[in-house]
Amino acid sequence: MKAAHRTSLDLVAASAVVLWAIGASPAAAQGQSSLGSFADRDGIFIDGRNFQIVPGKSKDDFARRVEGMGAREIGPGAIIFRSGDKLYIAGAPANMPALEARKGPIFVDYELPKDPAHQKTYEWVKERHGLEMFKELLSPFRLPVDMTVKTLGCDGVSNAYFYRDGDRREIRICYEYLQEVVDKLPAMTTPAGLTPHDALIGQLFFALLHETGHAMFDIFDAPIWGHQENAADQFSTYLMLHFGGGQARRLVKGAAYAYRGHIQQLKDHPEVKRPMAAFSSDHGQPEERFYNLICTAYGQDPKEFAEAVSGDWLPEGRAKTCKWEYEDAKHAFERTMGAHYDRDQARKVLDIHWLTSENAPAPAQ
Repeated sequence: MKAAHRTSLDLVAASAVVLWAIGASPAAAQGQSSLGSFADRDGIFIDGRNFQIVPGKSKDDFARRVEGMGAREIGPGAIIFRSGDKLYIAGAPANMPALEARKGPIFVDYELPKDPAHQKTYEWVKERHGLEMFKELLSPFRLPVDMTVKTLGCDGVSNAYFYRDGDRREIRICYEYLQEVVDKLPAMTTPAGLTPHDALIGQLFFALLHETGHAMFDIFDAPIWGHQENAADQFSTYLMLHFGGGQARRLVKGAAYAYRGHIQQLKDHPEVKRPMAAFSSDHGQPEERFYNLICTAYGQDPKEFAEAVSGDWLPEGRAKTCKWEYEDAKHAFERTMGAHYDRDQARKVLDIHWLTSENAPAPAQ
């Protein structure tokens, strides 16, 4: 936005008086792309020192007193935004189209990166509507509550996670994680036929659907026996196996790409030595997650995933149990999520060709 004007101290002071007079109480900013709508006599004050948002509502006919405080009509609308440690306000153009109402229950939020090094990653995922695509992927779930999917800077930590604070639910994807995935992609199609694009989308889908699993366990109060992290992996794998048009196989191979690297490294050093702390993690070891992913896929369709055994990805002893491991995942999904999952909508979404852009550019490293 250009030609913005800084809020004057007089305007801030007047706004503070207005909100004090109408009985406002402080409230933190909600971090959504839209906070709703203004009813008659509603007001809002943004503190330029700590950027807290203070909503309020007039208890009487306050309009007559507003004119004496230097307030003026702002026409079709106003834009208030923060840049660094400053607040700005600009009048909206007369021909500005009306904003569409927020459509839930899933919302998206591209938070500006804290680290300038992540600016290109931020622009890349936003320009390609990455979160909107993921929102569509989650549309079959009949959510009784709102949930936000957002990208954000995580102070150097590479992560994606489900966040819950009271009624606030978010799937958070760190720019550090997105950049790490990109940095470790194969430079070209691998001897096994895995393209860089499949490795990118497969890993992202697996991670994001894993976090979706955590979200759904929470929202629908699903009982979990055993490791919730393993259950979230199974949730993610089960959904990926139902993508149509041959995409399931490509997504599973893409998701397994990074884990497969750990397996390859161990073939020359089969005696694995790990500190005891590694086994206390709430997440399974990469090798374990790899075998669980491949086994569930092989159990669902031994023909489609025959390479799991013939390509020496899965030991034959484990392969014998994979049918039952897939059936366990199917049974768990049906019992815990079946009533909350629109299968007709799911079929439409899962049949979309998500993997058509083989050469989609990744953000510059």
